[in-house]
Amino acid sequence: WDPVRLLGVLVLQFVLRFTDRQAAEAAQFDQRWRLALHLGAQDMTFDPSLLAVFRNRLVDDAAEGLAFTAVLDYLVEQGWIPKRSRQRLDSTHVRGLLSTMNRLECARETIRLLLEDIEANGHLPAAWAGYWDRYVESKLDPRARAPALEAKAVQAGADMLAIWQDAAGCWPIIERDAFVLLQRVFLENYELAPAGQANKTRAPPTGGVQNPHEPEAQWSSKSTTKDKSWIGYKVQVAETVQEQPRQTGEPTVNFVTAMVTQAAPASDKPGMAAVLAEQQDMGLDAPAALYVDGAYISSEGLAEAREQGRELRGPAPASPDRGKVFTVEAFDVHVEERYAVCPAGQRSSNCSRLVVQNTGKVDYRIEWSKTVCGPCPLCLQWVSVGQDHRTFAVGELHSLLQDRRREMQTEAFKAEMHRRNGIEGTQSELVRGYGLRCARYRGRAKVRLQNYLIGAACNIRRLFRRMAWLKAQGRILDCVAIPALAN
Repeated sequence: WDPVRLLGVLVLQFVLRFTDRQAAEAAQFDQRWRLALHLGAQDMTFDPSLLAVFRNRLVDDAAEGLAFTAVLDYLVEQGWIPKRSRQRLDSTHVRGLLSTMNRLECARETIRLLLEDIEANGHLPAAWAGYWDRYVESKLDPRARAPALEAKAVQAGADMLAIWQDAAGCWPIIERDAFVLLQRVFLENYELAPAGQANKTRAPPTGGVQNPHEPEAQWSSKSTTKDKSWIGYKVQVAETVQEQPRQTGEPTVNFVTAMVTQAAPASDKPGMAAVLAEQQDMGLDAPAALYVDGAYISSEGLAEAREQGRELRGPAPASPDRGKVFTVEAFDVHVEERYAVCPAGQRSSNCSRLVVQNTGKVDYRIEWSKTVCGPCPLCLQWVSVGQDHRTFAVGELHSLLQDRRREMQTEAFKAEMHRRNGIEGTQSELVRGYGLRCARYRGRAKVRLQNYLIGAACNIRRLFRRMAWLKAQGRILDCVAIPALAN
């Protein structure tokens, strides 16, 4: 089969959320699919397993974004997306294709996978027969109590350490990916005591293996929602922003411009940088204005946007809450002039420049003298208990955050930020219409491929809805189909 047609099948598969078998049957019996794929009357379909092989080829060649880029290039070429536009950006989670395991189950399953892997290749040592009986032939008793499970966890750690030591120098074993995974799981869940035994750590590190069948999927939680946690990945979604309000029943003219897949615990700030870098690689200019929420805003990000001649529009994060004491937002800070004015109108008495040796970051420590703070009637409101004068530290770019916080109080800014809200609807469309939050495949590369195909499918459906509406309005004479993805 022509790989261009197979790529078209993958896109159509996500348009309709078909399985591989359903996609193969549609390519054989659905005349709409056959017309879209330019299949003749005598052209035969393919075996569904060919799609899995083709996806592996795309991943091996680092061509996960091929379909998304092809559709995006067409939209830019035909004028549906300007090279420099206003955009909005937000992230959402993607749950991995795995079952939830506790630490004991993860350790035992890791040992089992290693044993089965080296046994299939004929390298299982005869001395490891006890491990085989313990982890392959035997299972955990679901009725076991906590002391028994704790003993099993200690034994699993001791066995992982013994396997690690016994395999030293045996290249047919230590070169296996399953052995490297066993080393990683051991180091994340156990530590060596002075006596040489393996003791269970109190908690696994951030980014630890949650399931050995999907080691790249990581645990994370949403900071603003304590009950939302997941194991998987995160995806950054960017789309254009329509300048003029839509008519009643008018389809959107906004299109998805980026689908960047991250690790689940990754921050949104590096995600935004990855989105801008990806758009540049695809031939798009940096957005004239990018509408985001507070997770993307920082003084460094605002300064970088200003230097590059673009706008980063979003609410600045609030300064740390100090209880009943005034926060930094209540002060008029002049970082460039090295002074600040308190709510009582008193100017600071000292400003020290602090440089972090490891990072080179520059902060300024601003403070008021005791003679100023002592008799002040507002002393209890802006000096913490146990202190005799007020001090705080701000970054060298604090003025940008201060200006944004003041701008946030204006009605114009509040009205402008309504443009960002549309990304929530786009995410809802991607989730409910294309299954964005549920991974179909395992591995970050294949999840990245899935997200790109979802973005391509969404853009194609939006394009045809827009074209059909324009034709119904009499604004275009005929609807033309998208050329082959090879173009």
